[in-house]
Amino acid sequence: MKLIATTLMMTFLCLMPLRAQDRDNIDGNLRVKYTYFFKMDSTKRGFLADSSMCLDLIGNEAAFYSEKCFIVDSSLRASPFPITVAVNPPQEFKGTKERSRYFLNYKTKKYIKYDKALLTAAKGSGTLEQPLWKIIDRYDTICGYPCRMAEAHYLGRTWGVWYTPSIPASAGPWLLWGAPGLILYAEDRDYLFIFRATEIGELPYDRRKAVKYIADTWNRLRSYRNIQKMEEILTMTKRSYADDERMNGLKGEPFTVTDPDGTVRIIEQKYIPLIPENYWEKKGRKH
Repeated sequence: MKLIATTLMMTFLCLMPLRAQDRDNIDGNLRVKYTYFFKMDSTKRGFLADSSMCLDLIGNEAAFYSEKCFIVDSSLRASPFPITVAVNPPQEFKGTKERSRYFLNYKTKKYIKYDKALLTAAKGSGTLEQPLWKIIDRYDTICGYPCRMAEAHYLGRTWGVWYTPSIPASAGPWLLWGAPGLILYAEDRDYLFIFRATEIGELPYDRRKAVKYIADTWNRLRSYRNIQKMEEILTMTKRSYADDERMNGLKGEPFTVTDPDGTVRIIEQKYIPLIPENYWEKKGRKH
């Protein structure tokens, strides 16, 4: 009987038109934890990873942020930074931490993004585009949930995702949404970015106000009504220490290192944005 029910469900999914992105309502209050793998330099092997990304989903609204950043920021605000923490930081202070955070409303299709370079912090508002997901006849199980694959060209990259119809929420990591079920895994075609769910459960408490308050009180926070301007600024400052300093009124001299043979090299940061730069070029400047 279970096999028959599963077969019928899969047949129904194959035949139904893909209209999930038109739904206004998302059910349930969930916290989904993901590991976020990303490359700073496409020519290098291996990924950096923040294993603490959280999607907090409440009705039609969600927050996507690094739990590690939230714990660190909250700890530093609660008490002075002791020298013992600086010398021997606890586990939650160690490792890669993704600084960007998103607040999304799937009903109004609006979102707010906060992001930070070394000195520059920015806040921008954007509109969620609707991905045109194409259902792929492939199946898998993630976190114990049966999943199906879908693909779409979205925000300048081609994304492949695995979603579970068992959780009828058109949400997912980052700005990925609109599939006929919660997105538990996503990767872009160039294999630069990967989101992988590791844990799904009920939301124990709502952190959104606290996460947003911390971001709103970042030093040197700049606000942009256009997300395009914000993305251009952050891409510039995340690549260049000098641009980051100049953005904040400093002299902005480049960082240099001297090799053993006496050669002086300028050090620039590597940064590949989730939304590629040519995506904004095609849309034209709107600021």
